[in-house]
Amino acid sequence: MDNENSRSKIIELLKKTNEKFIESELRPFLKIPSNTLNHDGILKAKNFIISYISDFCDEVMEYPGEVNPIIRAKVNGIVKDTLLIYMMYDTQPINKEKEWMTPPFGAETKVLLPPLDVLGDCIIARGAYNSKTPLLSFLNVIKNLKENNSLPLSLLLVFDGSEEIGSPDLLQFLRDNKESIMACRDAYYPSIKQDLSGNSILKLGYKGILSLTIIVSSKNKEPHSAFSAMIPNPANDLIFLLNEIYSNNEFHIASLKKAYKLTEEENSIIEELLNVLNLEEIKKKAGIVEIIEQDPKQAFSDYLFKPTFNISTLKSGFLEEGTKNMVPNKAQCNIDIRFPHDITIDQIFEEIQEKVNKIDKKLKSSVQLVKNLGYGSSRVKRDSVLVQSLVESAKILKFKSVFWPISAAAAPLSEIKRLLGLNFLVGGLGIGGFAHAPNEFVQIDSIINTRLSYYYFLDYYAKCLKKGGLE
Repeated sequence: MDNENSRSKIIELLKKTNEKFIESELRPFLKIPSNTLNHDGILKAKNFIISYISDFCDEVMEYPGEVNPIIRAKVNGIVKDTLLIYMMYDTQPINKEKEWMTPPFGAETKVLLPPLDVLGDCIIARGAYNSKTPLLSFLNVIKNLKENNSLPLSLLLVFDGSEEIGSPDLLQFLRDNKESIMACRDAYYPSIKQDLSGNSILKLGYKGILSLTIIVSSKNKEPHSAFSAMIPNPANDLIFLLNEIYSNNEFHIASLKKAYKLTEEENSIIEELLNVLNLEEIKKKAGIVEIIEQDPKQAFSDYLFKPTFNISTLKSGFLEEGTKNMVPNKAQCNIDIRFPHDITIDQIFEEIQEKVNKIDKKLKSSVQLVKNLGYGSSRVKRDSVLVQSLVESAKILKFKSVFWPISAAAAPLSEIKRLLGLNFLVGGLGIGGFAHAPNEFVQIDSIINTRLSYYYFLDYYAKCLKKGGLE
């Protein structure tokens, strides 16, 4: 059978089996409660994946990890050059359960509330969008290709079970498997990234992120506030410390004090984006009512490129109802810093540590700075084979690709770029949303395009390898 007939057969097979895939494979997977710290759910999800891939993978290995296991699998294809595929099988925890239309792990079909009711039937489930649907859709495509001896290139599959808490085991895994991963051409993270207009969204990079905890404390009990003039107040001292690091929307550390300078290409892409982007739609979908900058172009540029200092947790003192006049003996905050700059998280942390050391000498409270997790920013070139393969896969299905110069989010795959020098990209067709919110969903009618786009992506990427004499 020639290549064209083989492609037609695979395409027809994916279309014919789509409903069965959704009902017999995807829904059961989405029903597994694999939020990161639910170890029973994680175990079930891990076992589901291993059972699913064992029939078509040539090698499957499991790494325990300090939190959750990482699975590594090799699949041999027609072209021996290998593409690294990163996937995550853990999900965000369940929040605001009363706001869910259906049980979060029920994987039930519902029509969303306006304005998203135009999407028709959607599967509601934690992980439906981020990112168990793309994971299983991609695996299903590989399974069908292997069964028909048509997998166009070899793949190294990596399944992360702790991505939602920063992938604490990924860095060591990359080091331990450096030789096999460095042998890969590129790295790809299968996702569903279409906007409501059907455009395929391709983000050419990710911000870096550093997660910190600051704890300020004293040895006192928690006496009446009448003693305020004579004893340290950890809450006041924490506020003072935070203002020394960041205030008035500006950093006071050298590495992030200087604004990121956009390249000509980044400026050009932003100009292109603003012609097709509906910023009000983005704000509405995210639940944003108030913003700092009113100029649309500047607001969007700040969203993508301005380094951020976010206090996600701030707690101290009397936290129950009513009031209590007392001096707290402990204040604590959790901070995430996101940045587009080409700097390391160690550099940022060391500068903050220097600030803390200087201020600590002036304070009567004790200060503890804890570095949690983090990774640097990353980029991929627009004309790379990786990017063009995703563009082509969308084009075949008659969807336009819209480029973003960077994502305001962060991704642990930047470590693949930093440690191993591999390009990586996140993308694919399919419509979904509410990744960290109630009623996370995937549009049922778009799932066939998800599966087809993965096939076209692999097929085009393999063709490019052959044309380059890399087979």
